[in-house]
Amino acid sequence: MFQKVISFFTAIIAFFTSLGQLVFTPCVIRVDFDTVVDEIRPVHNIGRMPEYEPGSEINRCFTEANMTSCRTHDITCTDIHVIFPDFSKDVNDESSYNFAECDKVLAAIADTGMEPFFRLGISYSDPVAAHDHLVPPADYTKWSQICEHIIMHYNEGWANGFYYGIEYWEIWNEPENSDDISDNHFWIGTDEEFFRLYDTAAKYLKNRFPELKIGGYGSCGFYALTKTNALNTGATSRNQYFVTYFKNFLDYIVEHGSPMDFFTWHSYTTTEKNAQYIEYVRENLAKAGYGDAEIICDEWNYNPMENNLIDRRYGANQTSMLIMFQNEGLDMAHYYDGDDDGQLWAGLFVNGCQPSSAYYGFWAFGQLYKLGSQAKITNLRLFDDLYAVAAAGEDGKALLISNVSEKRDRPLKIDAGSYTVDKCMTVNENCEWVETELPDVIESGSMLYITFK
Repeated sequence: MFQKVISFFTAIIAFFTSLGQLVFTPCVIRVDFDTVVDEIRPVHNIGRMPEYEPGSEINRCFTEANMTSCRTHDITCTDIHVIFPDFSKDVNDESSYNFAECDKVLAAIADTGMEPFFRLGISYSDPVAAHDHLVPPADYTKWSQICEHIIMHYNEGWANGFYYGIEYWEIWNEPENSDDISDNHFWIGTDEEFFRLYDTAAKYLKNRFPELKIGGYGSCGFYALTKTNALNTGATSRNQYFVTYFKNFLDYIVEHGSPMDFFTWHSYTTTEKNAQYIEYVRENLAKAGYGDAEIICDEWNYNPMENNLIDRRYGANQTSMLIMFQNEGLDMAHYYDGDDDGQLWAGLFVNGCQPSSAYYGFWAFGQLYKLGSQAKITNLRLFDDLYAVAAAGEDGKALLISNVSEKRDRPLKIDAGSYTVDKCMTVNENCEWVETELPDVIESGSMLYITFK
């Protein structure tokens, strides 16, 4: 009996000792900058920009953040029906095309050093006003030939064009439709009609341009897997339909042997949930025989909020997503969006053109991207709400950390071997990007960018 009592109290002591270590022991991040585990991937890209004029001062922010790609979705002059307004016209006749405005947009994107990620389809539309452009094209092959000539214009100089070498060409955006036509802002047609359009266009374009990457389809997302949607109101039957649509799409392209160099999907939820979606997509692509296809989240935003409500925590949340995308092996991502119009989805700038707390997270990740290689982090004693990634290259060593805890500051200790801290940057409570001493704690809703020497 006495032994049982001793054992009981020993277990109690061990429990509270373990609890105390969890709560009070500093989070030790051990970084091995001399061991490369991966390349840093371009997950810090955007959709849309504030201005479409070469030399734009605000667009320099994207250059300084070393962004590589701007998705053209919701830039209406890049829509197929705007570039080729009369479907009855000859696809081989230069006069059938209206490239002027799209030329300006792509020139402005190229001016930043980014490459267009060209979405072949239609921007957000009024289902009633734009009905004729949302229904399946009358001739799928002709639609594919129009896309071919757009690619020729921007990559091969056709029709007094350019030689941009645009690599990624995405077929459509969010084609999942609804019984309520007012919900269908991108496609009014059956699921199979879209599958057939994708199959026709992907085969045609891949055969014509084997060196380019052809993919799609800009899925609405996988909220049903985590019982939540973008507004955190719980998964709906429509959310479940998005998942079913994905499976049916894969079944169709497997049966028809459709090429797919990359798969794109969208998500407006938390870092933790998006990590689950990445794994789900990866597993299903592999099962379908498309395991080599790149996985690209080309619309995302962690908890979109009104521009005047953007605070330091908003930046920490977006930064945690970039870190997770890198650590989970996502190939590319595009934040929605990079505009400065102050709308719900535009969170990189505040007060018109001032970089927000989120922008500084993108800037910091861009410096990791420039370094090139992801360095190994060992013995990473992190809480579930703390994210970290390290990078190394000829130009230096750096570490990016984000604490998305709702309430808790986290004790912090960094062990980088023979390397010592050179500089530490953070977003302060006034959402200013400032240099600071390396703190003993990383505060709730904050991030740190640390360089080493």
